[in-house]
Amino acid sequence: MKATTEFIQRYNKVLADILASAQPAWLHNKRSEAYDLFQRLGLPTTRDEEWKYTSLAGIERAELDTSTTEVSLPALANIDSFDCAYAHKLVFVDGRFNASLSILREPQPGVTLMPLAQAVTLSQPATSEFMGRLDGNNEALAAFNTALWRDGLYLDIARGARLTRPLIIHCISTSGRLVPIRHLFILGEGAQATVIEHYQSAQAGVHFTNAVTECLLGANAELNHIKLQDENEQAFHAARITARQGPGSRWLNLSLAAGGTLTRNDIISHLDGEAASCTLNGLAIGAGRRHVDHHTFIDHRLPGGISRQHYRGVLADRSRVVFNGRVRVGKGAVKTDAQQINRNLLLSRDAEADSKPQLEIYADDVKCTHGAATGGLDVAQLFYLRSRGIPETPARGMLIQAFAGTVLDVIEDADLKQALANWVGAKLPQLAGDA
Repeated sequence: MKATTEFIQRYNKVLADILASAQPAWLHNKRSEAYDLFQRLGLPTTRDEEWKYTSLAGIERAELDTSTTEVSLPALANIDSFDCAYAHKLVFVDGRFNASLSILREPQPGVTLMPLAQAVTLSQPATSEFMGRLDGNNEALAAFNTALWRDGLYLDIARGARLTRPLIIHCISTSGRLVPIRHLFILGEGAQATVIEHYQSAQAGVHFTNAVTECLLGANAELNHIKLQDENEQAFHAARITARQGPGSRWLNLSLAAGGTLTRNDIISHLDGEAASCTLNGLAIGAGRRHVDHHTFIDHRLPGGISRQHYRGVLADRSRVVFNGRVRVGKGAVKTDAQQINRNLLLSRDAEADSKPQLEIYADDVKCTHGAATGGLDVAQLFYLRSRGIPETPARGMLIQAFAGTVLDVIEDADLKQALANWVGAKLPQLAGDA
C-alpha cells in the first residue's frame, strides 16, 4: 500500500496544475471526481482477481515526467508509422497533438475530426455528454486517465455519413514520460469508419502510456477499430477500449501487441441494442520478458446479439501472455450467439500462457461456446516443409506466420489486410529460430 500511496501523491501537483488551467466546469468536476476515485481505489495489485497475472509494480516505481515540454522534431525524424499511404493521420507526441506531423486530407460532409482538447475548447456538445460515460465505476487506471489526460482524438460522424479513408492515430511517446491520452469516437445511425491506433516509442527508455478510448455506435453503425502497439522494450502500456452499441451496429476490434515490457488491454463491448454484433480479435507477440495481457468483456443485454472472439499468442524466450475473456448473457438476451477462442504457440520452454475463458448465461435459447489450447509447433507440419527442401528456420517462420495471420482474416479491405500482414510479418522473423 505504501508504494501506491507514494504513486498517488506523486501526481497530486500534476492534477492541481491541470485543474488550475482554463477548462469548462463540467470537465473540472469530472477530473476532480475521477482523481478522488483513483485515490480510493489505488493501483490494482495481483491480489485483485482481474489482475492476478499482471503486476504494476514497475509502474509504481517509475519516476515519470509530466511536464508540457515538447520534444524536438529531429528526435522524431526516424519514426515510421503504420504504412497506409492513403489514410488520414493525426499525430500525438507525449499525448499532445502535433499539427506539423499530421496529414488531414480532403474534408468529408458529416465528419467532425479534431484533437479532443480542441473539441472541448470549441464546446462540442458530445464531449460533455459522452466523455467518461464508459469508464466504469471501479476502474482505477481509467479514472487516472480521466483526471490527467491532455489530448487525444475526437471523431463524430453524423447519421448516414462515412469516413471514406482509414484514419490513423499515431501516438509517439518519449523516454521518461507519463502519457495519458484519450479518444472519443461517436458514430451516428448508419455511420461507418475505419480507425487505426498506433503506439510507438521515440527512443529507448521507460515511459507509461495510459490510453482510454470510448466508442459510441448508433443503430446500424459500423466501426472497424484496429490497435497496433510496438513501443520499446522498457515501456509500460495500459489501455481501456469500450464500445456501447446500438441496434444492428457492428464493431470490429483488432488488437496487435508486439512491444513494451508490459501491455494490458481491457476491451469491453456493451451490446445495448437488438441484433448488435462485435468481433474481438487479438495477437500477442512475445519475446524477451515481454508480458501481454488481453482482458475482454462482452455484455449481451438484448436479443439477437452476436459476438466472436479470437485471440492468439506467439511466445518466445521468457515472455508471458494472459487472456481473460468474459461473456455475459443477461436475462432476456435470447437468441444470443457467442463464440470465444484462445490459441497460444510456445516457442520456448520458459514461455508461459495463461488462459481463462468465462461464460455467464442468464437466458435460455442461446448458443455459446469457448475453447483454449496451448502448444508448440506442429512436428508433422514442420517435417512436411523440411521434406520439401525448406531449411528449418524458414520452415518455422512459415508456420509461425500462418498461425499468427489467422487473426487478420476478419479484415475485409484487401489493401489494409496486406498492410497489417506486412506489419505482423516484420515482428516475427526473430522468433523463427527459437525452440
